[in-house]
Amino acid sequence: MKPFKIICLLICCFGPLAASAQFAPVKNKKTANISTRIDLKGKTLAVPKRISIREFDRLRPAQIAQLPAASADREALLRLKFNDSWEIGPRRLRDKDMQVVEYFGTYEQNARYISIYPENKYYPRLNNGAPGFMPEMRYLVIRFNPEMGKRYRATIKLKPGQYRNKKVMTNVTGSHNDVWMINYQFNEILFDFIAASREIKISPIIAGTESYYVKYEPLEIEQIKIDRIAE
Repeated sequence: MKPFKIICLLICCFGPLAASAQFAPVKNKKTANISTRIDLKGKTLAVPKRISIREFDRLRPAQIAQLPAASADREALLRLKFNDSWEIGPRRLRDKDMQVVEYFGTYEQNARYISIYPENKYYPRLNNGAPGFMPEMRYLVIRFNPEMGKRYRATIKLKPGQYRNKKVMTNVTGSHNDVWMINYQFNEILFDFIAASREIKISPIIAGTESYYVKYEPLEIEQIKIDRIAE
């Protein structure tokens, strides 16, 4: 099926989405032995490369392509015990109080992945005064009711692919974007965070190109799992 774009806006009484949707995701690094109980109140194991939204919006493509990105200690993060969890996928856009409220991409009733795309925005005067399209950043937005100040772990499983040197941005604060390297060996994005907002935002892939026309690439998500870490 030819991909088409959508904005999914889901409400609390969310039911199965119709296929007719229209085209419309610092602190010190802890390296101690974590086989025993860990006290990391106010801290995280995964230390992000953080940039304010206002600053990011002013960057040129070459600067976006060169944004530094963080990598998480996968083994340490996966050892953390948790006492509650939520799972989101292409056929399950709501779990308990967590739901996908917006994304720009493709949707099929029997989809295997949530496909997030940048939006090709039309400009009447773009290239030497001629009209054209330019990709704009759009996010998948998840909303839930976390305990503020508590620690959570996010595991974003991706469609198997070539992700070496690829990165994405997430936003868990409302005011800053965190830039992460995709773990190309496990096709995933993994990090932990202190809840400070009711939303989690996930971007398309930052393409690593200096062209205005190829700044971002689609991101295809197989599953999003959020765990509340036990203290």
